[in-house]
Amino acid sequence: MVERSDLLSQLPPTSTTLSRPVLVTGTEGFIGRHLRAALVERNVPVIGVDTRCPEPNDGASLIVNSRLCQVKADLTTMELSELSGLLAQVGAVVHLAAATDVAASWDTGFADHAASVLGTQRLLRACQLVGVPRVVLASSSHVYGPGVTGPVSEDAPTEPTSPYGVAKLAAERLALAYARHPRSTMSVVALRFFTAFGPGCRPAMVINRMFTAAVSGQPLPLYGTGTVPHTWTYVSDLVEATLAAIAAPLDAGQGLVVNAAGSDAASLRQVAERIGDLVGAPVPLRKTGDRAGDAAATRADLTRAALVLRWFPKVGLDEGLRRQWQHLRKMFAPSAPPDWSGAAPSRAEPSRGGATQ
Repeated sequence: MVERSDLLSQLPPTSTTLSRPVLVTGTEGFIGRHLRAALVERNVPVIGVDTRCPEPNDGASLIVNSRLCQVKADLTTMELSELSGLLAQVGAVVHLAAATDVAASWDTGFADHAASVLGTQRLLRACQLVGVPRVVLASSSHVYGPGVTGPVSEDAPTEPTSPYGVAKLAAERLALAYARHPRSTMSVVALRFFTAFGPGCRPAMVINRMFTAAVSGQPLPLYGTGTVPHTWTYVSDLVEATLAAIAAPLDAGQGLVVNAAGSDAASLRQVAERIGDLVGAPVPLRKTGDRAGDAAATRADLTRAALVLRWFPKVGLDEGLRRQWQHLRKMFAPSAPPDWSGAAPSRAEPSRGGATQ
């Protein structure tokens, strides 16, 4: 078996402004896959960490190409010395790995969310020991309270309404605490992701399920009234926000929370109507009642993202839905749309904000 240290030595230096590799957790999740590809395309060496691997193997690391070292590991059980060894060469860490199921967080699934917080703490401790200069953490709009009106800024009250949101806020606060430690050499950007969508998103996510419902004619459960507006964020915009957070001009010891969201807000019923127009068939909805923990109306104030990250979303909701439909329609056979009703999220997938996870 090839040692991980040997694999890391095969990662070449980058010719971009990122002169050292970037370690990304949750690289087999939705946003993680897109971010990994974007970094490799920019000639940035990537060390990917996930509980899954992109292809079957014996659990060892593998080189997918000359700029990617993929490591199959669990942050909650990985030896701290081994984790520190992976971090020794990196210039930045992007922490995306986390449990994402809001509904399950109320019950037995909370163990996964608690493990996500523990994994975050262990990763931050290793970053502190090694002296990693920049950590970017995926937080969520679920940390905001239900009483927020208008575009929500990062200074709005944080009153999460689900155990999932509590876990995301705990991980965020941990990261900021490590950044502000008296002997800290790291800076932290916690990106509060709003509802993400785009090609490759989890089958259980609501936009994929709406497309399936339109094609199959099978009703989709609708929680609540479906009239509350939420901000929808195309995956490439979240990737660009993350890249901007890696390069943001922050000094050691600084910690910053930044909204990362699309520019368009729409209710579930409005999204269903737009998807119906794309598919050429309506999205049948079945009123199911309320669901505990769904986020309240969320519109993002992106002032801080523009000022600090020099970032603003580029892909609107309509264009993003069109791109996702172009991707999905290749998967549909006219008589047999895929059965995604029982799909379950993986705890290695990144977090997304919004009410539809």
